[in-house]
Amino acid sequence: MFAYQFKTGMKKALPIGMGYFPLGLAFGVIAENAGFTPLQIGLMSVLLFSGSGQFIAVALISAGAGFWTVVFTILLVNSRYALFSATLSQYVKKMPSWLTALICQGLTDETFVVSTAHFRENKPDPRFWLSLNITSHIVWISSTILGAVAGNFIPNLDSLGLNFALPAMFIALFFMTAANVKAVCCGIIAGVISLVLIHWGLSDANVILATILAATAGVVFNKWIPG
Repeated sequence: MFAYQFKTGMKKALPIGMGYFPLGLAFGVIAENAGFTPLQIGLMSVLLFSGSGQFIAVALISAGAGFWTVVFTILLVNSRYALFSATLSQYVKKMPSWLTALICQGLTDETFVVSTAHFRENKPDPRFWLSLNITSHIVWISSTILGAVAGNFIPNLDSLGLNFALPAMFIALFFMTAANVKAVCCGIIAGVISLVLIHWGLSDANVILATILAATAGVVFNKWIPG
């Protein structure tokens, strides 16, 4: 049973890794071109482990932004994880605090979707969770370092289509969780709201605001629409 949980976690991490690899490669190339060393890029991937956060950090640092500007911008962009944590609390409330902290270190959009989908049909198991998170994290770290090392040999990222890796992965995640018409409607609402907010200039807060409003719509749907 012990080996089965780890094997299952690694197996379910493979699709995540397929999305992480080109995105991490692209980040490594961009960060290397911005003047970061492979060691710095690897440490950022280990300690921060946030695709959007790392891209933003490199852009801000390259532009000469101050320390607290970088920190608060990353916190704002990643504030959506507060909502993820609220959902995951039902699965970790009986686990030791140190284990919960270790699991949450590997929380990303992708591992959140895969783990919650898995726990709908299976009992929450920290071995599965750790295997899923650690495997995904290793792929991300190695791909960013590889991108940093190979940066000089990849002059044009756009020609390889690597810049579409992140949107493609989120599209796949949406279809993994859109189990019924109400879920699809919530996803469409979130997308429309996000685009409107970006049009209004709220590019930093659009994800968290769109998530809250779409989740509110989902509560209304569940209460008033049968099925």
